[in-house]
Amino acid sequence: MNVQEFISSGILESYVLGTASGEEIRMVRGMEMQYPEVKAEIEEIEASLVAYAEAETNSPSAGLKSRITNMIFEDKKPSRPQGSVVNIRSLDGSSRWMKYAIAASLGLLIGLSAFTFSLYKSLEKAKYALNEVRAENEVLETELGEQMETMMAQSKALSEKELELALVAKPGSKMVMLKGLDLAPDASAMIVWNKNDKQVYLNSVKLPPPPEGRQYQLWAIVNGKPVDAGVFVVTGGTFRIQQMKDIQDAQAFAITLEKEGGSPSPTMNLMYLMGDV
Repeated sequence: MNVQEFISSGILESYVLGTASGEEIRMVRGMEMQYPEVKAEIEEIEASLVAYAEAETNSPSAGLKSRITNMIFEDKKPSRPQGSVVNIRSLDGSSRWMKYAIAASLGLLIGLSAFTFSLYKSLEKAKYALNEVRAENEVLETELGEQMETMMAQSKALSEKELELALVAKPGSKMVMLKGLDLAPDASAMIVWNKNDKQVYLNSVKLPPPPEGRQYQLWAIVNGKPVDAGVFVVTGGTFRIQQMKDIQDAQAFAITLEKEGGSPSPTMNLMYLMGDV
């Protein structure tokens, strides 16, 4: 069988439609690698099926239809052994019926292939559209999240300022400004201490971040002796107003650098801030 006979045999159509046998598939692949015209013919058949599917019609392309019809209705006389008697009319009718059945099956197969391809293209379009919507939603969620964070930060800053003003305006409250000592001349902090309810609030802290394993501690000087007022965290940036331990009476406040968790007595050579009431 030469190349043109192989192309006209109908095997390529079966190969493209997925109905070829394993032996035919191996034959087609071998011929495709050896003969460029076979590869070109396969591509033409595939292109015809794609064009058919995209047009969403029920009829294959004229060239493909003609070739499949010629393949099916090719006039081949049945052979019979010498000396045997065969009912030619019956055989011809049966063969004709079988040919129509095969043609109908191939037509259905082409229609199903076209429908599957069309469905696949529709699903791909839907998937692309869904991915675009998801991407837009992610952008909107990010922008909304940033806006919410900004609004919350502004609201919190306003609330803290309002809290500070309320504490200062509260009867019995006194502001104590702590100034930096030799270890940190530029350091500062503000204490709001209320003589009536004994509450102590620390705010506006400006201190260098402590070394690892260390923590700042607030002290109240009561009758000449230091009284623990609690530890606090300095991580840089804006310091949040923080309530410390209640102090019954105080003549001054100071801040020292202690071990993490605080100390029972202040380390005097590590005193950073101090201010009189």
